[in-house]
Amino acid sequence: MIATADEFRTGIRGLDGTWPALPALWSYSSLRDAEECPRRWALSRATYPAIWDRPGYPPRPILPALLGDIVHRSLDLILRRLYEAGCASIADASAVDVLRALGGYSGLAERLIGEQMDSLQSNPRMADQVAGLRSALKARIPAIRQRVQALVARATLVPREPAGEAAADAVPASDRASLSAGSHPEVTLHAPELRMAGRADLITVGAGSCSIVDYKTGAPDGHHADQLRLYALIWARDIELNPEAMPATSLTLSYATHDERVEPLEPHALELLAQQLTDRIASTESELMLRPPPARPSPTTCRLCSVRQLCDDYWSSAAIDPASMPRGFGDCEGTIISQNGPRSWVIEVDSDRRSLLRTPTEDPGFRVGDRVRLLGAALARDDDSGDETITLTRTSEVFQLADRVY
Repeated sequence: MIATADEFRTGIRGLDGTWPALPALWSYSSLRDAEECPRRWALSRATYPAIWDRPGYPPRPILPALLGDIVHRSLDLILRRLYEAGCASIADASAVDVLRALGGYSGLAERLIGEQMDSLQSNPRMADQVAGLRSALKARIPAIRQRVQALVARATLVPREPAGEAAADAVPASDRASLSAGSHPEVTLHAPELRMAGRADLITVGAGSCSIVDYKTGAPDGHHADQLRLYALIWARDIELNPEAMPATSLTLSYATHDERVEPLEPHALELLAQQLTDRIASTESELMLRPPPARPSPTTCRLCSVRQLCDDYWSSAAIDPASMPRGFGDCEGTIISQNGPRSWVIEVDSDRRSLLRTPTEDPGFRVGDRVRLLGAALARDDDSGDETITLTRTSEVFQLADRVY
């Protein structure tokens, strides 16, 4: 890779870009992502004008992530509508009307699937995958409904205190005014002094108390408690929503099957966490300003990385080992030596290793002499001869290297 202060060349044809700026505010997930692999963070958020006019490299979301997003968006909408209708829980009589207006659990899930798939149509890496993903997601609507129902069933909403007549007539100067007593779904938290932001699923303010609930659509993970404690810190430092600096007195992780209580940090522990965040951000940003930022290839880090085709460090590391990929699939780089048939080619992966490469069409996007990187190809080996066969599937990707690999 050739990199300057602003631009870089990846060695992949048509995939040169401009480095991203550092964020004004970090989120928990983006900071973790940048710490895990600065190169991945930068390449994922860079600008690629030859591909599309949006910032960032076109993502390639996987089915579990899409399912989780649908569950979370369904939950957010239902809780917000329940709260706006004055419902304390799904057991309230008027909750039936709220759900009916949303189309019911299944109708809402189907609508959100449609919106999500429509948004992927303009993604150059996903357009030909939309029909299959749409069918796969629709087939999982019963499971989506079950997960959302389980989360909604345990949700408790506290109505906000009615505003006085004068307050009701007043136009708020900002949508980030101090939170009143009661429940507040989907709260965006800012702590500029820490350069951190977060989005709490549900904050309930009471007399001298504050609870934060974070809904999780997947399996429990040790990082979830860390994220929730970070929300508590940002809440304590958000001078607009929480001008009195009220601490979070209750923290809950809500999964589809159960709730987990997280012990709030004491004031001195919050101060320590704030200092740790300051140090982490400074260290991470110093790495992100290197050109190129350092890469940290590993099977865990690279397996689902959406920009690994751009990272020379990945292709020269042990992380490319097929054992790190889903069984039977892997990535490989090689030179197309000859054409063996309308849909078969000979590819030289190493100087002493040639394999048969099968393609789904007669126009695979490369020609003899091209050096290519193949992502997500099906790998097989003949038990008798030991010969390897590489098959490109409808979800595989092919990237042509420039005449010279940097």
